[in-house]
Amino acid sequence: MILRTLALDTSWGSLTVAGGSRAGEGTLILLPQLRLGLEGGRPHRALAPMNTVLVSHGHMDHIGGLGYWASQRYLNSMGPGTVIAPVAIADQLRALLETLAQLEGGRPYDVTVDPVADGDQRPLRPDVELDFFATDHWVPTLGCRVIWRTQRLLASLAGLSGEEIAQRRRAGLPVTDERRVNLLAYCADSGPGLFATSPEVLAAEVLLIECSFYRPGDRGRATRFGHMHLEDLLAVADRLQCRHLVLLHASRRQRLREVDRFLDEQLRPQLPCALHHLMVDWE
Repeated sequence: MILRTLALDTSWGSLTVAGGSRAGEGTLILLPQLRLGLEGGRPHRALAPMNTVLVSHGHMDHIGGLGYWASQRYLNSMGPGTVIAPVAIADQLRALLETLAQLEGGRPYDVTVDPVADGDQRPLRPDVELDFFATDHWVPTLGCRVIWRTQRLLASLAGLSGEEIAQRRRAGLPVTDERRVNLLAYCADSGPGLFATSPEVLAAEVLLIECSFYRPGDRGRATRFGHMHLEDLLAVADRLQCRHLVLLHASRRQRLREVDRFLDEQLRPQLPCALHHLMVDWE
C-alpha cells in the first residue's frame, strides 16, 4: 500500500511526514528525513530504513510491524536499530524480538530496546532531541516531542560585521545561544486529559494527534477507552498554536468519507492552522 505523504512547511524546512492510521488496525508514522518511526504498527517496506522506532504502548495496532522492521534490517544488513518504549513494556518487547529472531533461525536482531518514562529525553542526532510525555490513555502510553536545537546569533551582536563576530569566536567569546524549537509533537493514543498535563503540545509547529470518534453518540465510548472525540478538538481549537494539525486513528465505526465531511464542516472552519490527516483504509 502507498502511504499518505505530507510535506509540511516548518522553521526547520519542509518536513516529510508519511504513514497511515486506523484504530485497531495499525498506526505507522514515519519521519524519513530523521530516520525516525513514530509507531511501527504495520509492516511496510518504508519502515525498514528507520533507525529508531518509537513504540508508544503495547497495543497490536502500534507494534504489529516491529518484528518485520527488525527482521528486514537484519536481512538487508542495515545496521543497528533502536526501539524506544515505555518502561512498563520494554522487557516484553525485548523478549518478543528475541523470540521472533529465534523463530527465524538466525542470530539475534541488532536491535536495542531503550526504556523511557514521562519526562525523559533522548538525543536522536546532534541537533534533534526527543522529549517524552505521558498521554491520557487506558494503558501506560507515551507521546514524544521532536525538539530542534539550533544556534542563533546573540542579540547583542546583531550590528557587528562578520569579521568582528569571527574575531570574538577566535577569542573564545560566545557569539550564539541555543534555540529549542518545538518542531513536532506526537500524542499517540490519548484522551483530552493530555491538554491539561502537557499543554506544550499545542504549541508544536506540527501536532500529530488522534481523533478516533466523530458522531455525538460515540462521546461515551471515546471517554471510556481514552481516545479523542471531535468535540475535544473543537474545545481547544482556539488554543492551538501549531502550523499544521495532523489527525490520526479514526475508528472503523467511521467511514473515511464521513470523517472528511465532519472535518470540513465542523473542525476546519474553527482552526487557525492547516488541517491534514493520515487516516487510511488498510488493504
